[in-house]
Amino acid sequence: MVAALPTLHGGAENSSPITTEHFEGTALAPGIVHLTYGTRIEDRQARRSSIWRRDTAGEFRLYYHQATPVPDGTPRP
Repeated sequence: MVAALPTLHGGAENSSPITTEHFEGTALAPGIVHLTYGTRIEDRQARRSSIWRRDTAGEFRLYYHQATPVPDGTPRP
């Protein structure tokens, strides 16, 4: 999912692609990672947080995701 973000668009097929920035991952426990990053679609930006956990096959699967819109004029982290 994270690798696919730059190829996705903001809702409409002719809209601008999603850009990503400021990735940071933190291991919470063995096989569980908390990922934070920012996204931008044209002039809209959001801060995103997700929890990934390793399944029985050893692959990381998205367990939880939240996106919080950032108000206009808020400085970037």
